[in-house]
Amino acid sequence: MLLVIDVGNTNTVLGLYDGEHLVHDWRIRTEIDHTIDEYGVLISNLYHSSRMKEKEIKAVTAIIISCVVPPMLNILEPLCVKYFNIKP
Repeated sequence: MLLVIDVGNTNTVLGLYDGEHLVHDWRIRTEIDHTIDEYGVLISNLYHSSRMKEKEIKAVTAIIISCVVPPMLNILEPLCVKYFNIKP
């Protein structure tokens, strides 16, 4: 599975793909003052509210980040390593 994170000035959109098929997507507000752990908890809550199974969550093997808000990279890159053990 591929997790795609598109960071815009107002919103951040996350999409989870299985091949070319979009399995889940979420939209959250872009907040540069949130910590890595705050975003980690938020993403975890999004997963669980979508009724994703643990094996689906662990099936993420790659992450792509598109970002027009450079300070967000300082949050999202370490988040991916800490919570997914994946370097985007």
